[in-house]
Amino acid sequence: MRNKCLVYVLAVGLGVLAASAALAASREVALGSDGEIYAVRTGAYGQLFPEGRELDRSNPVVALDITKPGAPVKRILVPGTGGWEAETSPSVLFEEDSQTAVLLWETEFNFHPILQLASFDGTTWSRSIEVIGNPFALKTSVQFTITRDTYEEPAAGGATVLRHRMVVHISWQEETAGGGLATFYSPIVITDGGFIGWNPIFNLDEYLRGRVTPASAEVQPSLARAPIIENGRDERTIIIAYPSTAMGRLATVEIDVLPEQLIQLAEGARQHIIDLGQQYYPSDLPTLAEKARQHIVDLGHAFRSDVIEAIAGQVKAQILAGGSDGLEALADKARQHIVDLGAQFSGRGLRGINGADGTAKLMEISGDPALPDAPATFLFQFRVVSDLPIPRVGPGAVRLFVSERGENLIVSWAQADKVLYRNSRGDRWSEARELRFSDSLDLNKAYQVLEQRLSSR
Repeated sequence: MRNKCLVYVLAVGLGVLAASAALAASREVALGSDGEIYAVRTGAYGQLFPEGRELDRSNPVVALDITKPGAPVKRILVPGTGGWEAETSPSVLFEEDSQTAVLLWETEFNFHPILQLASFDGTTWSRSIEVIGNPFALKTSVQFTITRDTYEEPAAGGATVLRHRMVVHISWQEETAGGGLATFYSPIVITDGGFIGWNPIFNLDEYLRGRVTPASAEVQPSLARAPIIENGRDERTIIIAYPSTAMGRLATVEIDVLPEQLIQLAEGARQHIIDLGQQYYPSDLPTLAEKARQHIVDLGHAFRSDVIEAIAGQVKAQILAGGSDGLEALADKARQHIVDLGAQFSGRGLRGINGADGTAKLMEISGDPALPDAPATFLFQFRVVSDLPIPRVGPGAVRLFVSERGENLIVSWAQADKVLYRNSRGDRWSEARELRFSDSLDLNKAYQVLEQRLSSR
């Protein structure tokens, strides 16, 4: 389904600090570029729209309030809400370039809890995109953030066309059959304003398996329901920090939307090897290998020269080693080798930051082939940055803070007169410390201090 209103949505907008950890995490309020405030609300139609006559007054709805400086609040009904289904867990983000508000909320369809994503550009609403997961499980701790980038694709006559890619990263929790909580993640990929038609769902515990041995650990309910999703070290990465009740660890996972140039390079090299192979395979592997190497170098203009030379050289060696499975199998191996190497080099090759380590896992996400102009394939890299013992917390509202690389964390719990916190130190937690409230330090400022503490480490 094409979603034109989401075409320009970029990174997360300015979230207004809330007076509680729960409100801050859910992002129920966002600040626009001209000082307008966007607030998303749920409630009965008659309560939110007392003069309304279009719907049954008792039906649950989602509403967007827009307050411009010096003007009264303008309340807008979100399309598709207003039936008898419950509407809960609303969040809103704002993107400045397009003046677009992006909303996420939970609804029930035939008693099946699902997440809904839609956007409003000031005039027009997009059609909503559904995220289902387990259709029988309630979605809690629902959060989202946004990344965006551009890339070029070949066009007719040797020209290129610039594509805009936006990914809405959604995380939430569901109760498991054993009474624990599982944390899930789903990327909504939108290219040039169109949803690619399919969004996979990942259980983040799968990336801990094999790395840690499941252990029983007491996870206080307030901490168990305090995951956090944040933008990461650059424009393509996000960080999710969450307590795993199944594994008994507090983990941080970095998710990297790898540059589209990487999959283009891999696909182009694969096809070139197949085309050349009609003439050179298997009789003249040296010529095939050298021509494939040069083709990769020619295609790899988006990469640093030393990186693309290294990738091309390894593919050449792989071709020279041959193989008895046939030409297409050889080309497939070369494609996968480019993807694997490119993911490892991606930081130094395209972004100047350290890339993935050996524990990273790659996932290829393709769009719905039934859609016109079938969407491309996209590469996502999942990397467990850290896994720590479950920290001890005291009574109060729990909130996690995570650094942009995911290596450092702070867990805090707010009480009436202070905020207590522990920060990570390697593979352990510090002793509990406190920030006591005063005339110059309230809850919001205490949270700001903790955020600054992470950014300075």
